[in-house]
Amino acid sequence: MRILLAYDGFEHSDNALRSTVELARADGVEVTVLSVVPPDARGSKAGGHVGLRPHAHEDVARAHAYLRQAGIESEMAIEHGDPAEEIARVAGEGGYDVIVAGSRSRSRLGELVLGSVSKALVRSAPCPVLVAGKDADARFEPGL
Repeated sequence: MRILLAYDGFEHSDNALRSTVELARADGVEVTVLSVVPPDARGSKAGGHVGLRPHAHEDVARAHAYLRQAGIESEMAIEHGDPAEEIARVAGEGGYDVIVAGSRSRSRLGELVLGSVSKALVRSAPCPVLVAGKDADARFEPGL
């Protein structure tokens, strides 16, 4: 199984990271940690996600290290462009079996609120998308 983990370093991405660990415990699973730098990314004095290549590299390296500590090997990748479009493109070109992305869930699964990237990704992904929230995960199949 090939897993594409969409990771941007924000708290909701940590939900996706933890879900990826659960999925990747089987033998033969390949994981790629992908961060997409949006075209309108700006730096912040508060030290938040600045969206620049060095910061995106730190994000994917942090996720890579977390996976390694869990005994899971992974590849790291950084792309530039619209996050949902780039994640879907990479998933399609790479033949991934599932995309794992985070969302800012509010409480129960029935109240899962998808952010703009996860909504767009669910609509455009070439494979199933596991949207990992703080309190629940939801799996979306293409075309449903």
